[in-house]
Amino acid sequence: MIRHVVMIKFKKDAPQDKIDTFLTEVKKLSHLNPEVRDYSHGLCVREPRYHSGDFDFANCCDIDTYEAMERYMSHWSHVRMTPFLPDILENMISFDWEVDYYGPAFNEEAAKIEAEKETKRVLPIHEDPTKAYVPEIRGRTKEQAKEMLAKVGLELGEVEEILGSVWAPNRIMFVTPEFNTEVAKGTKVNIGITGNWLTGPSLPHGQAAW
Repeated sequence: MIRHVVMIKFKKDAPQDKIDTFLTEVKKLSHLNPEVRDYSHGLCVREPRYHSGDFDFANCCDIDTYEAMERYMSHWSHVRMTPFLPDILENMISFDWEVDYYGPAFNEEAAKIEAEKETKRVLPIHEDPTKAYVPEIRGRTKEQAKEMLAKVGLELGEVEEILGSVWAPNRIMFVTPEFNTEVAKGTKVNIGITGNWLTGPSLPHGQAAW
């Protein structure tokens, strides 16, 4: 099965009535073509913003086979959407993948075991009361990081805002000293944290997002 995803960025000056017309017409895709399954779409989550703000709208559907996907691309119900885009479209990206795995149902006991293992991994406790290991705070908010650092006797140091990220604001991407480094109690840990929404990320020279 092929899963087909499209993401659209509207022009800043796109007329709202044109956007509304597009949203009305695109809803018809699934009931005009019998090979389109599990169709869904929606506008970007604005508040709180979880990921990059590069796109405003996305839709998704499943197509059973490669042959069906070929038919879908030239099907009249798909091609008919073309005239609705020029007045509103700034950017568009499509992505298709072959679904080859479906996750199992939630397993409460397995989740409990893995959660305990993960807690020990991200918050290692040093046997020496005068020392500590830097916890794994990447991906956390600044507030969460403060709590985790305090649990092992460390403090939050300098905070560098990274202008641009595919993550939501206030998420830690870089840590100095690095995770699991042995340090003295009371050591300050510096972080690089995501800031404003830009197409990015804009990373320090020579560094790559982990």
